[in-house]
Amino acid sequence: MNMKKLYEEGFEEYPITTVIAQNLFFLIYFSIGFIAMLSLKISGIPIISLLYAVFLIVMLLFVLRKHLCTNCYYYGKRCSTGWGKLSSLMFKEKSGNYELGIKLAGITWGLATLIPIIGSIISLILNFTTYRLGLLMLFIFLTPFNFIFHKNSCKRCKMRNICPASIVKKKEEDFPQ
Repeated sequence: MNMKKLYEEGFEEYPITTVIAQNLFFLIYFSIGFIAMLSLKISGIPIISLLYAVFLIVMLLFVLRKHLCTNCYYYGKRCSTGWGKLSSLMFKEKSGNYELGIKLAGITWGLATLIPIIGSIISLILNFTTYRLGLLMLFIFLTPFNFIFHKNSCKRCKMRNICPASIVKKKEEDFPQ
């Protein structure tokens, strides 16, 4: 496949409004998950919520930025989340292991979604309240929007045809000759 054709389509840099909206959504989404598990305490400490927050910070802001973003077209540029610029402030280009990053991304996003759902269900079993049920329902309701945002970002991404995490790849025959 002609590499030049791969990068012809897509945003050179995403609009700042996209970056703000995406990160605001993540902040709200993960905060709901965090809050939904606050009642799961050990010796009065909401350990599950705290571990969840630490996991998200470490994986989303450091580990995945090192292994994914340093190998991305948007390294040093404004991608849909702005993390390409963030990674360039912390790590050298091509310093991460992209294959490892793709595997870790799947695990990270899976756990980031499943942990609050499981934690919320346990919290409801231990002490049912309509507030806790509402948080669980809100988190579940917002989950598909995460995938919708991901798909919309992929549609405009210059790496969509070579990124294993892309959900809108084109086939080689779809490219004009």
